[in-house]
Amino acid sequence: MLQYMGTRQPPRKYVVPEPDNITLPPSYPCEICYTRVWVPELFEGIKAAPVDQDRVSIHYPVTSEELRRSVFGECGFCKTIADGVHGKIFLDELYERLERSDSASGSNTSDDIEGSDEATDKQPKDTDSAWTAASAFNEEELENDFTGGWDVWEDRDTLVEACQFKIDLSFERGHAGLFTFLNARIEAVDDVDHPNNLQKLRGEKAVELRYHMNSKGMLDRLAVLEDVLRTRKQGQKTLPISPPWTADCRLGAETNMQMLKAWMGSLEPIPRSSRATANYLPSRLIYVGDENRLRVVHTSTMKEREPEFAALSYVWGTNQSFVLLSTTEELLTTGFEIGQLPKTIQDAITVTSRIELEYIWVDALCIMQDSDEDKAQELPKMRSIYKFAAVTLVASVANSATEGFLHHIEEKYDYFIEPVTIHFPLDMESPTSSQIILSYPADYKRWKDPINSRGWTFQELILSTRAIIFSYRGIQTIDRTSSMGADGSSSGKDPQLPNLPWSGQMFSLATSPENTRQVWLAIRGEYSRRMLSYQGDKLVAVSAIAEELGQLYKGRYLAGMWERDLAVDLQWSCPRTAVMDDDHNRKPRAKEYVAPSWSWASVNGAVEDFVHVWEDEGEDGGIGYKDNLGFEVISCDVELTMPGFEYGAVTSGTLVARGRLSKLIWHPYPDDDYHKNLEYDGYLSGLAESDENDSVHTETEAGDAILDALDPGVYEGVEVSCLAGRLTENVPGRDDVEGIMLLPTTDERYRRIGFFRAKPWVFEKREIEVVTIV
Repeated sequence: MLQYMGTRQPPRKYVVPEPDNITLPPSYPCEICYTRVWVPELFEGIKAAPVDQDRVSIHYPVTSEELRRSVFGECGFCKTIADGVHGKIFLDELYERLERSDSASGSNTSDDIEGSDEATDKQPKDTDSAWTAASAFNEEELENDFTGGWDVWEDRDTLVEACQFKIDLSFERGHAGLFTFLNARIEAVDDVDHPNNLQKLRGEKAVELRYHMNSKGMLDRLAVLEDVLRTRKQGQKTLPISPPWTADCRLGAETNMQMLKAWMGSLEPIPRSSRATANYLPSRLIYVGDENRLRVVHTSTMKEREPEFAALSYVWGTNQSFVLLSTTEELLTTGFEIGQLPKTIQDAITVTSRIELEYIWVDALCIMQDSDEDKAQELPKMRSIYKFAAVTLVASVANSATEGFLHHIEEKYDYFIEPVTIHFPLDMESPTSSQIILSYPADYKRWKDPINSRGWTFQELILSTRAIIFSYRGIQTIDRTSSMGADGSSSGKDPQLPNLPWSGQMFSLATSPENTRQVWLAIRGEYSRRMLSYQGDKLVAVSAIAEELGQLYKGRYLAGMWERDLAVDLQWSCPRTAVMDDDHNRKPRAKEYVAPSWSWASVNGAVEDFVHVWEDEGEDGGIGYKDNLGFEVISCDVELTMPGFEYGAVTSGTLVARGRLSKLIWHPYPDDDYHKNLEYDGYLSGLAESDENDSVHTETEAGDAILDALDPGVYEGVEVSCLAGRLTENVPGRDDVEGIMLLPTTDERYRRIGFFRAKPWVFEKREIEVVTIV
């Protein structure tokens, strides 16, 4: 990837022009690579580097003419260098155009840059979506691109200009002490008064590239890979070079199994406090020491005080029938064959045995599925089970329990930097016995792994201290006890998950009350977009995360809402595009009771904050929050389904608030293509005073509203009650009142039906009153 102003961008392909006077046969490696870069001294230096030496670096000179000749000769590595130089010049010119456009419009956004999901630690705080669009130069078409469009920039032979470069290569250790990254810095060394485009690439303008680094053909030279990787523990001084190249490889291939066993063998046990030890163990585990004869064992009868076990995270699907029931308990505890299990669980047991663990926890077989009493005892342990399991096996690629995952072949995927093969001599007698492969994969597409669409599996991953993820992209390992990276990734890959708090060390942002809230909002937003087979699980399936965050909030948790932030978090809304069905209608609330209407958990679909309330600036350049208009929460109480399980399901909830209430008329927008793309579902109207004597009133548009769900009680012309929550200035010079839209219930209480944004006159003469919402 091309490092650019705190972001990572794909290098722009250097289009090789027709050579006028250069005729070279294809040569790879080229003369430059063969004599200056990939030389025996480099290979010996990498192989001999002590374990505690994090980097091995070299540098070499090259002219633009030499680099150009190598590209003509089809040298793969030099082509990646040329792409980086070409892309850097393109981005610099595009950014200059952006700045000129900003200056012409009177704005100042020189720091407003946003890259891909893979932002680096130096990413600027402020971002601007226009730059994101303008810099996405691999896209075929851009809408509303005020830079004139990237295709206006004509690719040219950038290397034709004269320049002397110094190229620094730094080989960086990652997974298990293996060299997993290569960083390249290309800097012009010419110091001239009137530099050309290439000669400007000095200092902060230098080109920086990053590659993933893998190897081929080395495993057969290492008798027992796991023993060698354990050298980190044993204090030995040498290691294998890089993680193996696994493209086109079955997830269950021997190479992968050896690497996973080696990875597990290189880890220290997860530390547990004595208090945690007493509470983290589930009541049951599956013993897999005899793979041909399995059995469910009660942990209370085990000799081991702290047994190491794996936990499985997977998609159940609809056909899982072999589960723990009161009628199957005797069979499961006396012994059963692995062939009786669904394929995904069979594969998980295979992996558990290969990484030398004797126990695994699988919810379907370790929680009695027909016993509410057993669920009440085991579900509150979910947080500790995944947190303290030796590893969580995440069957991301499997659609159901019956599908399995080890037979899947790592999918061929696009690359930002195409794989380049470098012959690596393990010894001088066999100079081509192994290979190093340099590449950079394109972004991870989350929707291609079925597990990322399911609700239950979300908390299972982000609470896991260590995880092995079996994805369409291959196998990724995560170790959150490692200091190798803030994301916890230890697979020899840069983070491929979205740049959200939960994709890294889960609560690293929770250093202040507001940061804690932002972590929760990110978690809530991601979780609410996922599906559940049974909507009654809405609160239970995120309860372990809520319990973990509860250690920081140190306040009551009320049906998915934190008492400390209740007045603010009541202002959630449902984005139209995320809650529509195939007929472009909103989804109804679940038929069974899930949560009180004031909780986001009561709706079926994604929720988000309409505005980040306490930030200094509004969403469109205004000053944001101005006043709460007297709104406050007086009390809030819920009835728990399982007494004592405060993070679980509820049977009822009542919220009493004080605020300004105004009655308005609801008007849904027409069901046409134009209105389907609007932010709101409809508008509100009310009677506005037309003169100073208050004698004449006319019905006028008062604001807009977003519905929570498809609701038979919400129709054209129905009178709704709007409870003001805050006064904001999102657009300079224009105030808005935001709050929640209500309908009365039969017992003179209210239920929430949506979120509104209205004009201030609606509430100017309204008295503060007490409202009860259920």
